[in-house]
Order: sequence, then C-alpha cells, then structure tokens
Amino acid sequence: MALRMISLLLRVGLAGIFLYAGGLHAWDAPSFVQAIQAYDLLPPDATMLLGVYLPWVEIFAALGLLARRLYLGSLAAIGGMLLVFLGGLISAWSRGLDISCGCFRTAESIQTHFPWLVTRDLAMLAAVAVLWVMEAKRPLPTAATT
Repeated sequence: MALRMISLLLRVGLAGIFLYAGGLHAWDAPSFVQAIQAYDLLPPDATMLLGVYLPWVEIFAALGLLARRLYLGSLAAIGGMLLVFLGGLISAWSRGLDISCGCFRTAESIQTHFPWLVTRDLAMLAAVAVLWVMEAKRPLPTAATT
C-alpha cells in the first residue's frame, strides 16, 4: 500500500510540474522561444520548432503519467527531456551565460541558481527512475480464463 501511495505521489507531482511548465510555455510560445534562443545551442529554425512543439510534448507526457496511457513512453519522454534540460543548464553555466533557465517564467539566473536548478532536475530524474523500476516490478496481468 505504501508503494502505491509513493507511486501516486511521484506520478501526480511529476505530471503537475510538466503540465504547469508545458501550459506556461504553450500559452506564451514567443517568450519560450526567446528563452531557448538565449542558450545559443540551436539554429533559429530549430529553436522556433522546439519552442512551438516542446510544450505539447511536456503536456502530453504529463497526461500520459496521469492516465497511465503509454506510461513507460511518458516516463521515457520526461526522462529524456530532463536529461536535455540538464545538458542545457550545464552548457549555459559552463559558458558563463547569465540567462534565466526558462522553466517557469521566473528570473532564476543560471549563474546564480545553478546548484538549485541542477538539484531540482536531478530530483525529478530520480523520480522518473523510481517510477520506472516500480513499473518494471509490477506483476503482469494474467488473461482471464473463461
């Protein structure tokens, strides 16, 4: 029972974070595109596409966690996004870029808040790993005999 509660809390927590972030990004796509451009990692066309489509990937992956539809795919998508986000943070920090992370439309400067931002993403990545392991250990449903 405790494991089911932990799973539920992790799923709802991750889904809530990604629904919130995806909603903010989808609602104000031009600002999100500017935040991505500030990382100076991608050409303008790729930045534009990422700024328009990434919010919807965040939203649908979060909904997949809640509805348990394509659950492992949703976990994989969120885990992959978190790894990319961590790579972007580390890249910007190591190049001395004094930009906002762009996650939640706050003014969290990467240079000032780097330890917090990395810790936050690593904690979410750990939650993905825990949910993945819990799902792998879940017994498979058996076919009902009639």
